Amino acid sequence: MKRVIRFSRARYWFFGFSALLILIGIAGYIVNGGLNLGVDFKAGIEFQFQVAPASFTVQYAGPDKTEISIPAGEQALTSPGDIIFTVTSAKNGSKQAFPFRYSSYASIRELTDAITKGVAGVTVEIKGDPAASPAELEPLPRPADITNAPYTINRAPGPGRGAETSIADIRALLPSLGEFTLQAVGSQTNQEFITKVPVPKGASEATFQEDTQKALMQILEGKYGAGQVILKSTTFVGARMAQSLATQTIWLVLIAVALILLYMTFRFHPWIYAVAAVLGILHDALVMLSFDAVFRVEIDAGTIAAILTILGYSINDTIVNFDRARENNTLMRGESLRTILDTSVTQTLSRTFITSGATLLTVIALFILTSGTIRNFALNMIVGIVEGTYSTFISAFIVIEWTKWREGKRKTGELKKYGIGASEKPLLPSAVDEEAVAEEPEPEMGEAPAGLVPESASGGAAALAAAQPASSVPQNVPFPGQTGSRKHKKHKRRHH
Repeated sequence: MKRVIRFSRARYWFFGFSALLILIGIAGYIVNGGLNLGVDFKAGIEFQFQVAPASFTVQYAGPDKTEISIPAGEQALTSPGDIIFTVTSAKNGSKQAFPFRYSSYASIRELTDAITKGVAGVTVEIKGDPAASPAELEPLPRPADITNAPYTINRAPGPGRGAETSIADIRALLPSLGEFTLQAVGSQTNQEFITKVPVPKGASEATFQEDTQKALMQILEGKYGAGQVILKSTTFVGARMAQSLATQTIWLVLIAVALILLYMTFRFHPWIYAVAAVLGILHDALVMLSFDAVFRVEIDAGTIAAILTILGYSINDTIVNFDRARENNTLMRGESLRTILDTSVTQTLSRTFITSGATLLTVIALFILTSGTIRNFALNMIVGIVEGTYSTFISAFIVIEWTKWREGKRKTGELKKYGIGASEKPLLPSAVDEEAVAEEPEPEMGEAPAGLVPESASGGAAALAAAQPASSVPQNVPFPGQTGSRKHKKHKRRHH
């Protein structure tokens, strides 16, 4: 087997580093005034808009209802055309579609001429460059009703194509809305943004959405011109719904943790392995929230999805490690728990790094190529994958520390129970006498006991002792109270 890396020797450094990360998160939470809650968990409204040059306007005048749609993404792959007009008959409700392909027209002028000729009742007014390519038109987020009302079709922004802006310019325009957050979507040349405006205290939710939307469009169109702003989406969450979502999220995380704990308890024995695994994944969640608190990452549904994903991802690494430790516990009988866990972590280390690294590359690509909620999800996943790999060591170290604490507690209990080395519970006198007798050396015949008669004794006593036959004098028997006597040993065992 390859050399075992003694990770457990640095376990206190690991514990200290984890505590530091969480403390930094707490400090960031306090300094920044809490987490940056999105509209999913905070009553408010979210707008996604784009500043793009107007290309032309379309309007239908007639008895029927007409809608225009410019599909994008997967819908564009199966759509009959790049731009479609759908006419709904006022008499019988039947629908008729008029699709147009961009590839059939060399310019906006040719496309608009074909529309006016092909769809009865539709009029077109060009607002931008008539020689531009139709492929530069921006898709519509949803079909737009053009019955008796003009609707603007915009061209993708770019150098020399109309108004140019940046996130700094937009941020300077929005203070009149009150409290708001702003972020860019995609590249800077895309000129697409998301702003979120919370509901002020005391404001009416019934009129807040409509009033805020009108105010936003007035501000933007006042700066860049009418028809130059595309409002792509609007999301409103009331106070009750926000509170309900927050409560459901907490319960969802707690239920997931409880089920993981139940499974780990059934899977591994003793139960400390289950507790250590759950503490490890809770550690992951705390570190992720600490990161979000410090860097003001928005907490939305994508963040909760990332946390739940990391809980499952992290527990998978921990289960693999503990399962290997269970096998090694049988194969390495007689070895210490630290050695077994260090061996298990070393054996599964390459597997952990390979799987985590491969997943990390995918999530990094997702972070670079996406925006909005998905980008926040990818960012939290990056932090969670790194932290989930790191927490595998933390779970193993928790098992070591708990086992060490239990062993120390067991030894202390035995010491108190059986009185081994405890002065407050001396052995019985009979036991002391028996042990003292057993420990006494046999006297050697013919030797005068050293110290039997003190030097200060009278001459008569000394002569009497000298006159006694050597066989009748007990050998090597000290005076009572001297070191080595039965009384001294009994006294020592009781009080020392």
